[in-house]
Amino acid sequence: MKRYIFSTFILFTSLLAKAQPEVTLPYMRNVFQASFVNPTVMPEHTFSMGFSVFGQAISNGFQPKSFMNYRSDTMYVNLNSLLGDMNDKNLIYVGENVDIFHIRVKGKSSFTWFAMRQNATVTLQYPRELFSLAIEGNKQFVGSTLDLSNLKSDVSVYNEYTIGYLKDLPQWTFAGRVSLLQGLANISFNPKVMQVEIDTAMYAHTATADGQLRTSGTPKNSEGDISFDNVDDQWVTNRLTGFGNMGFAISGGATYKFDERMKLSFGFSDIGFIKWKDEIQTYTLKGTTKFEGLDILGDFLRGNDVDVDSLLQKMEDDFTRDTVAVSYTTWLNPKFNFSATYDLTRRTTLGLTFATFYNKRLYPSITLGVSQGIGRFFQLVGTASIYQRSIPNLGVGIVIKPGPLQLFVVADNLYLAIDPLAFTNANVRVGINFVFGRVNPPQGLPYR
Repeated sequence: MKRYIFSTFILFTSLLAKAQPEVTLPYMRNVFQASFVNPTVMPEHTFSMGFSVFGQAISNGFQPKSFMNYRSDTMYVNLNSLLGDMNDKNLIYVGENVDIFHIRVKGKSSFTWFAMRQNATVTLQYPRELFSLAIEGNKQFVGSTLDLSNLKSDVSVYNEYTIGYLKDLPQWTFAGRVSLLQGLANISFNPKVMQVEIDTAMYAHTATADGQLRTSGTPKNSEGDISFDNVDDQWVTNRLTGFGNMGFAISGGATYKFDERMKLSFGFSDIGFIKWKDEIQTYTLKGTTKFEGLDILGDFLRGNDVDVDSLLQKMEDDFTRDTVAVSYTTWLNPKFNFSATYDLTRRTTLGLTFATFYNKRLYPSITLGVSQGIGRFFQLVGTASIYQRSIPNLGVGIVIKPGPLQLFVVADNLYLAIDPLAFTNANVRVGINFVFGRVNPPQGLPYR
């Protein structure tokens, strides 16, 4: 019966899975930071304190090698190949978070922790037609309307203060955390309408836009425009100590134990929002303008002169720009993961994980992982994953623990180090923790 339930779980999660958070980190169960991805990861130490740094980049629209190649020490660019790899909607995402400080302690069958993190994300969603227009010109769109309304962007920087709790029961493990968010800065562009109509006779473009650029926490000059000229130590101090932009987030999960070896887990994180009210500004852009055909990106990549000053000035004159100050809300990018693990031995674990995060749309990943303890103070994790239109992605995690000092590094895509032009995604986390006490006594490998 357990095997039938296990098979049903795998089928169900394969239909729901849609994306890529950190996929190797959850298999490093002796590292506190694994709870960022799966809150129900059972700790191996009774006390943990430390910090880590994480960086991630994603580009699912194209790979550099699809339109760039080196021959005889010269780089060649094929723009048509660039367009051939793009989807209708594409994403560029860059994110970082710094685990500034955490402390986790055990009490009987439960764990409680407090953590501080700083997060920064940059998201650009763009349509294929934007590059097609810039590279190939307007001929292909003559007599039609080019809709660029899904050209969206968001930049956010915020601090996170978290209290978490894990309860271990004979057959279940439950965990959750609540986070207070301190918004530091945000720039968000989400147009209602952004269209270009191309005339059949004169090949003239008529651009229509109705959108808003919203900002909060960005430095401004006396005229209200974004400017970094007046940024000083006092301005930075005020941003870091102020709580004018507050938000909340929740994370949680549950693990079901079939027996001593097999476990099924579900976890979610970063379901939350920030209400931006401090130093806010909304720039409204609305109007219509006409201009001739353009090949800006194509000229730039071919080394030709690009003169767009007159075009931009004309657009500026034709559009009505209103500036208002209205509070607004942005949402975090929720993440979900489903996993099944099986302990072959006490220090050897196999696992299968389906994960997803939402950023304007859903992005899927599937991961096979193995974790192996070597001796008392060394752990090696290997993963193979499918995500961001690439297969396979080989990840690795290494944990070294000489005494109470725990050092670790983890990455989800090692192939990037071999062939950087095959880039679709990359992430790396490094950290240092101080850990004490074992939930279970350590056991080294037998001599024979």
